[in-house]
Amino acid sequence: MRTFGYQLPGYFMEYGPVAADSIESAKAEIRRRLRSPRLPRGVRVWDLSERPLKRWVVNEGLLGQ
Repeated sequence: MRTFGYQLPGYFMEYGPVAADSIESAKAEIRRRLRSPRLPRGVRVWDLSERPLKRWVVNEGLLGQ
């Protein structure tokens, strides 16, 4: 079993982990969680062994204001 993360288009927050055997199984689980027959266009799904979740991302351009 592997774990996956996902990010919805237009949002900074990353979600997960989703436990699944493959990325296709993870996408099916994400669709179930979102209660949607399809994933939104632009959703990103990745294996957490390749890149961990970034729960909070600060837009550094806003820090200088």
